[in-house]
Amino acid sequence: MAQAVAVIGGGIMGSGIAQVLARHGYEVRVREISEELAEKARDRLVSGSFGLDDAVDGGHLTPDERDATLDRLTFTTDLEAATQGTEFVIEAVTEKLAVKGKVFRELDAVTDDQPLYSNTSGFSVTAIANAVSDPSRVAVTHFFNPVPVMSLVEIVRAPETDDAVIERATELADELDKTAVVIDDDPGSYGFIANRCYGAMRREAQRIVDEGIATEEQVDTALEEGYNLPVGPFSLRGIGEEWD
Repeated sequence: MAQAVAVIGGGIMGSGIAQVLARHGYEVRVREISEELAEKARDRLVSGSFGLDDAVDGGHLTPDERDATLDRLTFTTDLEAATQGTEFVIEAVTEKLAVKGKVFRELDAVTDDQPLYSNTSGFSVTAIANAVSDPSRVAVTHFFNPVPVMSLVEIVRAPETDDAVIERATELADELDKTAVVIDDDPGSYGFIANRCYGAMRREAQRIVDEGIATEEQVDTALEEGYNLPVGPFSLRGIGEEWD
């Protein structure tokens, strides 16, 4: 029998994570806060960009494999039903610390001792873990967008995080054919590795434009052609950026 896991939040990141989990054999329960959002999550996972239909069209899945993946997915508004008997839970709600804290308090009330992972793109593990009675079971598994395509997962641990929670996260990344980097929490900053480096590049790119040295288009061209970046910082802006 497939292992059951829960994904809390069915937006772009949550649906992508759920899709990859289900494709690799997990029974995935996606929890949304309304029936309308649950239906949108399902539609996004099937027919959205990089969804299952795209995978079939691109020759990465057969129609039978797509149908089998869908059979391993359920969508619900019931948090307790979504998490009961799961091996682990991945939170993927909106990138607001207050919202994540509320979700983790709710998870603390309905789960036992399974690992609780957050897909935050930069909030401190310590800050998130403060919402649960046992912070040792909380860590970050930061997937990158689009999840079905991007290989990196940043795994972040706080001093209190149990070693077994990190080991399971690294095993999961390997199962999903992802590349994992495991780092320590830094409560004083936002962004882990990739986003902090990108933020520094983005700020310097903006200074170049503000000083009249080059246009946004020229900066993008220079970095795309000079460093083989798939997309320049100005083309990428606006996708969940939060820099100090």
